[in-house]
Amino acid sequence: MSEIEELYENFPTILKEKLRNKEIEFPSNTKFDYEKIYVYRAVSREITDFHEIDKNDFRSYFELGKKPKKLVKGRSLKNDAHWYGVSTFTNKEIIEFNMKFPNPHKKMAAGYVHCEGGPQETKDEHVCWWLYKDVDLSSF
Repeated sequence: MSEIEELYENFPTILKEKLRNKEIEFPSNTKFDYEKIYVYRAVSREITDFHEIDKNDFRSYFELGKKPKKLVKGRSLKNDAHWYGVSTFTNKEIIEFNMKFPNPHKKMAAGYVHCEGGPQETKDEHVCWWLYKDVDLSSF
């Protein structure tokens, strides 16, 4: 098994298969080895819900069956690796604005994106993180 095939084994089945079949590829500025990045993410929680962060809080648009709110007309998600990644931000004000905080159905999670959890791509203050299937989210 080649080094790249071994890497693909770390991802959940659907992402692994898309990568293997060359249906998608990571953006050219994706980093696999990087320093931890402190980020913020909105998670669904009711006011009285204080349970720990888990994998359900870090599902991609694909896993949720959703499309991005600002989808460029004519752009196909099928071949876009970002659809399989998780959005986080280095600036919590972006999330507060986009999620209309204070929001009775959302809470702010903060923690580290780390290379042991998967590769990432940073553009401005947005960090797209492609999670390995056994990612440790205890840093959130």
